[in-house]
Amino acid sequence: MVGWAVLGLLLIAFAIALTAASPRFGYDYDVAEMPVPTLVAGLVFAGLVFCFALPPLIAQSLNADAAAVRLFMLAIIVVGLVARLTLFASEPILEDDYQRYLWDGAVTTSGHNPYELSPYAARQPYAPNAFGSIAEEAGPVARRINHPELKTVYPPVAQGAFALAHILKPWSLTAWRTVILVCDIATLILIALLLSATGRSPLWASLYWWNPLVLKELFNSAHMEAVLLSLVLMTLLLAARGRQIFASTSLAFAAGAKIWPVLFLPLILRPLTEQKRSLVAAMVIFGGLILLWATPVLLGGLGADSGFAAYLAKWKTSSALFPVLERVMATLLNAVNLPDVPTGWVTRIPIALVLGGLALALSIKPLRDANDLMGRASILVAALVLLSPAQFPWYAVWFAPFLAFRPWFGFLLLTVTVPLYYMYFYFAAVGEPQVFKQYVVWIIWVPVWAALILEAVRKRLGARPT
Repeated sequence: MVGWAVLGLLLIAFAIALTAASPRFGYDYDVAEMPVPTLVAGLVFAGLVFCFALPPLIAQSLNADAAAVRLFMLAIIVVGLVARLTLFASEPILEDDYQRYLWDGAVTTSGHNPYELSPYAARQPYAPNAFGSIAEEAGPVARRINHPELKTVYPPVAQGAFALAHILKPWSLTAWRTVILVCDIATLILIALLLSATGRSPLWASLYWWNPLVLKELFNSAHMEAVLLSLVLMTLLLAARGRQIFASTSLAFAAGAKIWPVLFLPLILRPLTEQKRSLVAAMVIFGGLILLWATPVLLGGLGADSGFAAYLAKWKTSSALFPVLERVMATLLNAVNLPDVPTGWVTRIPIALVLGGLALALSIKPLRDANDLMGRASILVAALVLLSPAQFPWYAVWFAPFLAFRPWFGFLLLTVTVPLYYMYFYFAAVGEPQVFKQYVVWIIWVPVWAALILEAVRKRLGARPT
């Protein structure tokens, strides 16, 4: 119990320290004045404690009696909740995506298509009066949205979550964090149910609930991944229980929060290959909902100001691998006399094919049980995180729930290395962004790749007969 108490107190201290330091990163300060290296050092230290102290503690507690496990779980839940509520008082540090969420929620709640106009266009004299009124109500939010020249990149289900926060209290970060908290509690419950279905101890849920990266990205930075994760895990729980039609419906809602969960479709539909009517029904429901989500996006247009088009063509932040692939692709295009073809789009094609092929390959064999399902889902999400052209810290949170089922050291280590992303702001402020792009990204990802490869090799060798 002492070990759990010490780590719990350290987690709460982490949340308090992050909250206390957050005003130094407010809009009144230039980035050059912000203590970015100190922040990164604190995040890395928290990651080290998480990575090297929590998994051994879980392993030591697996043989505890039922009463002790219940006591541990109560402590885990309470400490994680206290840390989250503490961060409600913090100012988002070096992140401003939530400003877009607040804007989108206001536009959606007003009954307008959030894909119709960019925030910049909405503030122009030619914009409809309703958008002008929203811009006036928004106040500083409208001026602080990043990439205001682009229309929103968040799909309709995410827009529904933003609208809910606006209904709770317009333009309120606290209201939005309340939506995040509800979704995050749902995620914890779903992890616990899936752990029960796979025969694993509920203590493994602490790898999500006590994860400092989750706390920073969801409750300080207020990213919308909490909405996504709850829907993804609901999909997997329904699939594990043999409710594939409901799982495909839930999957469509997950894809309506962010697009990538469509990769799970072959895995979810695999048990229905011998049930043609159910397979058709699941596909029709999924396809119909996806078409519904796509309608307002298409009506808004996919021109030069489309957030979706810009994201696919340009976003490659914090990746070590993608710029290398992009340079290789540029060389190939030059070799075949196609130098004007946009390499950003073309380089994404083989990545999409690899991920799609992996999704199909993972669904070839019949699923044995819930543990097999979670194992295959973990592989798919791991590949997505590792191959994504943009590798923000909040994208690493996509794998955080799967640590409870596959606590791979490489992804535990990512909690230590990925906070180095925030050093980009420091190097950009001192006029040396290339230091981050040429060196720091490799410090982030090489240890992760090495750890995953080493772990895979050891597992492979360990599986061989002596």
